[in-house]
Amino acid sequence: MMQSVKRPSWLLSLVLLLFMSSAAQAAGFEPLPTGARARLGRGTAGTVQYSPDGTRLAVGSGVGIWLYDARSHAVLALLAGHTGGVESVAFSPDGRTLASGGQDDTVRLWDAATGTLQRTLEGHTDGVFSVAFSPDGRTLASGSEDDTVRLWDARTGTLQHTLEGHTDGVFSVAFSPDGRTLASGGEDDTVRLWDAATGTLQHTLEGHTDEVLSVAFSPDGRTLASGGGSVRLWDAATSTLQHTLEGHTGSVFSAAFSPDGRTLASGSTDGSVRLWDAATGTLQHTLEGHTDWVPSVAFSPDGRTLASGGQDRSVRLWDAATGTLQHTLEGH
Repeated sequence: MMQSVKRPSWLLSLVLLLFMSSAAQAAGFEPLPTGARARLGRGTAGTVQYSPDGTRLAVGSGVGIWLYDARSHAVLALLAGHTGGVESVAFSPDGRTLASGGQDDTVRLWDAATGTLQRTLEGHTDGVFSVAFSPDGRTLASGSEDDTVRLWDARTGTLQHTLEGHTDGVFSVAFSPDGRTLASGGEDDTVRLWDAATGTLQHTLEGHTDEVLSVAFSPDGRTLASGGGSVRLWDAATSTLQHTLEGHTGSVFSAAFSPDGRTLASGSTDGSVRLWDAATGTLQHTLEGHTDWVPSVAFSPDGRTLASGGQDRSVRLWDAATGTLQHTLEGH
């Protein structure tokens, strides 16, 4: 009787990887660099963002930007071009453009439908950790490790203003819903509020005792959330502290309001995601499952789903009302 031949496990793995790589390129993915035979994994998920119509989910990683179908969870495309990890992504309000900030010190603008690179915005002298479109889509803000915030014309890529004042890196930027104010959070433990039209500093919010890693406005513009060693809720009009939300055992790396403004989600270096009542600061749910820190959270436009990107190489999709895990996108 003929004995079966045992093939080395590494050979089977290589064949599978080559097959997956060929299939990915046939489906329209960015081709592999010259000389590369396969792409191993999708890179650690550093940032997640839903498109305005809720049909797509963008995930920034160490190898580029992955676009998923938000309903089927199928991979639609890989946008590659950054020469360093992608730290932040943001869709324009009309959903036609996707902006990304990377460790290669650049901001890039992509056609969200075709995945074609439109422009590369250069000027930052260190990694770009955050990008955000103004509500009218005309201005793009970027925050960098070079201690500055830059405002760009989103259509032409022309630099409009360089906002200086932070004494250390800027981790997060966010426009108010009316577009008049830009908030920035930095490694200097402060939140700064700027006139979005002129770039003039309006207020500096102090109180955090650790670097501010995330800022987010509520949909009605009345509340500003900032994440650092704790989550803090500020009256956006008076710059006064309303609540300090404690419970995470690590730094709060990401914060996002639900579309109705009732819930605030936060992701932490402690590996958990927490859902808070945005009005009272009361903890509603603690979402556990990530095995490493969570650098990004984002609500779907209908508010039913919360996406979280983790350093455990997964993106998790949760029922935003109950905190129940719905699906896990693995491979990151």
